[in-house]
Amino acid sequence: MAGRTVAIALLLLTVRPSGRLAAQELPLNAGALFLVFPVGAQAVGMGQTAIAASGRSDAAFWNPAGLATLSDDEFALHTATLVAGRSNVLAVYFPSRGIGVIGGAVYLVDYGDLDRTDVNGNTIARIAPRNFEFLASYATNLTGSFVFGINYKLVQFRVDCSGDCRDFPAGTGATHALDLGGQFSVGPGGPLRIGVAVRNIGFRLQVQNQAQADALPTRLAVGALYELRLRPATGRALDQAFDLKLAADVDSPWGQAGQSETRVGFDIGYQRLVRVRAGYAFVQDGLSGPSVGLESGSLGVDLARAFLTGSDLQVESPTFFSFRVSF
Repeated sequence: MAGRTVAIALLLLTVRPSGRLAAQELPLNAGALFLVFPVGAQAVGMGQTAIAASGRSDAAFWNPAGLATLSDDEFALHTATLVAGRSNVLAVYFPSRGIGVIGGAVYLVDYGDLDRTDVNGNTIARIAPRNFEFLASYATNLTGSFVFGINYKLVQFRVDCSGDCRDFPAGTGATHALDLGGQFSVGPGGPLRIGVAVRNIGFRLQVQNQAQADALPTRLAVGALYELRLRPATGRALDQAFDLKLAADVDSPWGQAGQSETRVGFDIGYQRLVRVRAGYAFVQDGLSGPSVGLESGSLGVDLARAFLTGSDLQVESPTFFSFRVSF
């Protein structure tokens, strides 16, 4: 909990109205709290449910097993509006017959630049706090109905300083982590998909000293997604009908104190041409609240809007954007 408190303090410091940091204030260890931020407009639009999601590259940030069902090479860009800047993700994944799906992503959360001032209010330096994640993934089909995925993650927090940086200690730390996940389908044609994932298994992130090292937000998550084909119009085939997806996720801290969190959502649309989504996340860290989303599969564009309640970590109604290209 100490790391979480410090992380919130840093983010609130980042957005003080003056946009300035007093010379006597030192960089804080923000840990890796950004690892709980949602990634991808599809998941956000469905209330941050994605543990049982499949066929999308952003599954890597929720349950890497969902990558195993990718049918085409995919390049994806994901952005979101944070409290003092933006988060950006670039991801590339390649399915290979007989081997599985391999690929990786780069994730940046930029909290913006701050002026550092002296006792007279004069700007003497600029600091830039940022989080990075470098992700390498592998997923494969182990049996006809069970898929498995794993992520290796290099996680970094850094505060760069330019100008008069005397008495400003270095604020850089890095650590390593793994995600493990599985999914299996139930029933003829697999309408029910169940997923399990353990995320952010790794070493503490140390920025200043060992006493201030923060544990990663390791979580165990279980989710389910049920797909229902609606009755097609007269003379139409079943695959030309609208379909409805219902999803629910529950996750809890792994080996740490904390409360369980619940997410629910739905997705309705016609194939991947047009899809409408909505959901609600009953979660902590200021990320709780309803959300809506819209996808145009023909353009590869996904949009979502979350209406967060009591958020200190993000703007009240952040917008999430995803763009995908299959090749």
